[in-house]
Amino acid sequence: MRVLSSAFFLACSWFWCIGGFFPVLLEAEFGQIAFAVFVVLNVTGATLFGFVMDHQKRARFLGRFASLAQAFSGVVVVYHFAFITWISTLIGSSLPLIGFVVLTCAFYAVRRHLIGMSIVVFAATLVLFAIAIEYPAQILPPPLVSDGFIHSVLPLAFGFLLAPYFDLTFHRAYANSPYPRLSFVIGIGGLFAVLMAGMFFATPILSGLLVGQGGAALAILVGLLVLQTAFTTAAHLRELKGSLWAEARLRLPLGGFIFLIYALHVAVAFVAPEFTVAFGDLIYRSFLFLIGAVFPVFLVFGGINRRALVACGFLAPCYTLGFLIGGVYAPFLSVGIVGLAILIILRPAPVLNPSR
Repeated sequence: MRVLSSAFFLACSWFWCIGGFFPVLLEAEFGQIAFAVFVVLNVTGATLFGFVMDHQKRARFLGRFASLAQAFSGVVVVYHFAFITWISTLIGSSLPLIGFVVLTCAFYAVRRHLIGMSIVVFAATLVLFAIAIEYPAQILPPPLVSDGFIHSVLPLAFGFLLAPYFDLTFHRAYANSPYPRLSFVIGIGGLFAVLMAGMFFATPILSGLLVGQGGAALAILVGLLVLQTAFTTAAHLRELKGSLWAEARLRLPLGGFIFLIYALHVAVAFVAPEFTVAFGDLIYRSFLFLIGAVFPVFLVFGGINRRALVACGFLAPCYTLGFLIGGVYAPFLSVGIVGLAILIILRPAPVLNPSR
């Protein structure tokens, strides 16, 4: 039973606001081919965690990177607050944010049972998907598809292949399962892939958020996102309990930062509503840069050190132009990956294997 419960936990904890919304942005910018590449890279990278790691390697990894892994969880928590705040401003209602906070607190209150509860969350997610896609499809204006997706493939692969090693919910699922590899195959390769199949049908509906359309189906899917993000946020808050991030001296600045993000979203929505989508997209992608580029760089270079900071400093403008702005600037993503490869080759020590 622990094999299956760990598998359900993996599927739900990994869905969050990337699996549940990044396909919407990718498809709007690049078309359906981007969705397919996203799913393949996402499933492959996350599943490999179960095969690269064993209990000894995982213990060594956490011994070396525990602080960074906790920082990863902290970023995920703040990311979800920012994401749901954006969703709330897009639909002009505080209900998603209120529901997110209430559900996160509820899940956190029963945090010791989250692995078992993931089965219920997964089932509820499937029901919400099924109800939403039964509604007649809305007619949306065709997206202005860019031809620069080829420049995003390697950055996506870099992020999805390396970022999962910092995910403490993965480490918890691995430790909970008597057969971790089987749990990862079932959880990511099977159950998470099912959620991605739901996203394939839900993406056109969720795209209505970007063009100001509403409807019952969209409301149901927003509820789905609130449920899933609250579950993942509570799971990561559990990993932060007793860590540096939970200390009283950090609570005020962290709370202040979350409130600042909330205030900026609300201010943009009231003062310049025409920029609500663009501003939220900028914040969303900025967090994605942290998760999909900065943390993998720290892994490759063995932690936060001079070479890692140089690499991040080089990637920042490349990702700003190629990923945050995109369009004709998309080739800068390829420039960033080539430059990163050169920095890796020139480093004196071999590239870090995440299992060492």
